[in-house]
Amino acid sequence: MEPPEIEYIYNLRRFGMKMDLSVMRELARELGEPQNYFKSVHVTGTNGKGSVCAFVYSILKRKYSTALYTSPHISRYTERIVVDDEEIPLDYVINFIREWKEKIEKLAKENRNPTFFEVTTALAFKYFRDMNVDFAVVEVGLGGRLDATNIIIPEVAGIVTVDLEHTKTLGNTIEDIAREKAGIIKPNVPVVVGERKINANRIIREIAERKHAPYHNIHEEFKFEDVKISIEGLNFKTLSPVREYKIQIPLTGIHQLTNAAVALRIAELLEENYSITKRDIEEGLKNAKWKGRFEIKRRDPLLIFDSAHNPSAMERLVETIKVLKIKNPLFLFSMLSDKDMDSVLKKIGEVSDRIIVTEISYEKRRASLEDIARVAHKYFSEVRKIRDPCEALNYCIERGENTIATGSIYLLGDLEKCMG
Repeated sequence: MEPPEIEYIYNLRRFGMKMDLSVMRELARELGEPQNYFKSVHVTGTNGKGSVCAFVYSILKRKYSTALYTSPHISRYTERIVVDDEEIPLDYVINFIREWKEKIEKLAKENRNPTFFEVTTALAFKYFRDMNVDFAVVEVGLGGRLDATNIIIPEVAGIVTVDLEHTKTLGNTIEDIAREKAGIIKPNVPVVVGERKINANRIIREIAERKHAPYHNIHEEFKFEDVKISIEGLNFKTLSPVREYKIQIPLTGIHQLTNAAVALRIAELLEENYSITKRDIEEGLKNAKWKGRFEIKRRDPLLIFDSAHNPSAMERLVETIKVLKIKNPLFLFSMLSDKDMDSVLKKIGEVSDRIIVTEISYEKRRASLEDIARVAHKYFSEVRKIRDPCEALNYCIERGENTIATGSIYLLGDLEKCMG
């Protein structure tokens, strides 16, 4: 049972997402502009932004007191807000809500209801200031231009990938979405891009040039050699605009090559003004941790948790399964109702003909067991429905086969609780 103050924050979700910065700026003013008290790195992208943040955080914390702000969480609300590997204390969250609840509700009357993400972002920035951090690595929640995090002026910005997502909010074309993500670019602040699409890069480059922000695309600036993927992670050699590296990262998948390179280039740009070395970059990447991204929970047989929740993320997961030659794994799957379930399940069908479908505990947006099963029958010869995620996980473990749980980070959160 969560404390009532945490439930209060969760209940702000009922007001949905409001894509403007007026309330966030007012919250920041009331809190004394905490975002101005630390240096930051700001990262957006359809996929990969969390991994990039984890990489940059791991590099920076070798030399600096460093904070990490990401979303969503897997098991605990406090996972979102981390300083030097320690989650924000629950007592701090409780005291924040008790102190600022009246102002939050006053804002609701004067302007509009502050959202879950706005209040969480304000809480994070205040905590980072109170902890006197040197750097905060901040992941965009949605889009970029009007995201609550976009009140910071970072040292470097990152735009990892651009694919169709949240089209009702961000727009129906790659160009629309690129424009929203490029909204985090600030005047004279360098931006590092990991996207290959010409139409997306044209928009991002135009906005960067308009703001006199140095533009760096890792596919133009890097050369990669000796790329080796294993169940343990990814190894490669690369030549950047600065120097050669021999990189080893613990995250698996060819897409992590792009994520690691974006983080590496961000670190190099920070190196121009801060005491970051080649060793910091290589060791930081080597020791990075990021839950729910091809995360191996058991090895024999394999039990893998992966948070792929849209077609492009699932394409990357399926590509990794093919490269690692994991033959016909058993899938444990659930999804939110507002995601492209048909495309995701079709993609999984390329590497497996067996799936266990279950229902996540997040009632507001979950897809029903029956809806998931109906779509799954189009692509799988074996479809089993088990409504309770813990029962579904136990069934998969008892079968003693290589199993991959995926489709939603909310599913992974439910399964983490099942495993204790």
